[in-house]
Amino acid sequence: MKAEELKKLLPQRPDDMHKGNRGRVLIAGGSMRYPGAPALSALGALKSGAGVVTILSLLKVCEACAARLPEVIYCFDDDTFRWKEIALAQKNIDALVIGPGLDRSVAAEIFTSRMWREWRAKILVDGDGLNALAVSRDDLKPRRDSVLTPHEAEAGRLLGITPEQVRADRPGAVRELSERWGCVVLKGHHTLVASGEKFAEIPYGGPELSVPGSGDVLSGCIAAFLAGGLNAFDAAVLGASVHGLAGEILAREGVDGVLASEIANTLRKVIHGLRAGK
Repeated sequence: MKAEELKKLLPQRPDDMHKGNRGRVLIAGGSMRYPGAPALSALGALKSGAGVVTILSLLKVCEACAARLPEVIYCFDDDTFRWKEIALAQKNIDALVIGPGLDRSVAAEIFTSRMWREWRAKILVDGDGLNALAVSRDDLKPRRDSVLTPHEAEAGRLLGITPEQVRADRPGAVRELSERWGCVVLKGHHTLVASGEKFAEIPYGGPELSVPGSGDVLSGCIAAFLAGGLNAFDAAVLGASVHGLAGEILAREGVDGVLASEIANTLRKVIHGLRAGK
């Protein structure tokens, strides 16, 4: 998709808007093994224009993230089995992200499957949220207001095949996943997006994006556009494109040593450039 087409997808910014008009994102994830992942997803959402971002996680994870991101709201409970009630009690959330840093556990699987069934707004699933869906896949129905963002190994788990089989037919894999779940972003070299009959290949970004936390930033970026009013396919295409363009800017100084936080911090520059027609 060309820059002019991406510009048309960007949410409007009237002079009299307030933060609530920008969209509200809830991010459920984090663990003692991956405490920084929700912060990266939240940073991606904020730098992509989300107005209100809330993180739901363990107390120590929230404390660590708060030291980095004071702009975020925090909800915490060290019993993941109680996260569903906390999430459903949040008011006016436009998009839910499940999975950044969630880690694998029975509690995570139950939380993810319950939210897939009961959450009534848009939902994005990434990371170990995808592994949780793979465990429960036979009991869950497709959601057309959802976005899944797997890499090849996660896609293989969702399909019950190997990553090598996914790699051998990426277009076929992403289309099959889309039929089963909803909108799907198959990450990797030439990221693919599929939703129903819609299909797009993202021409932006390269090896500079293959760093820890890059996918968390992407999830937050897409979630910001979901919360901003875009449908699942448009939000996924716009988010993956903006993420890729941020990588290309950073790659001008080399593809090595790029940090996920640097990708997030470059999203604002990309979006400003699209709005300005640059």
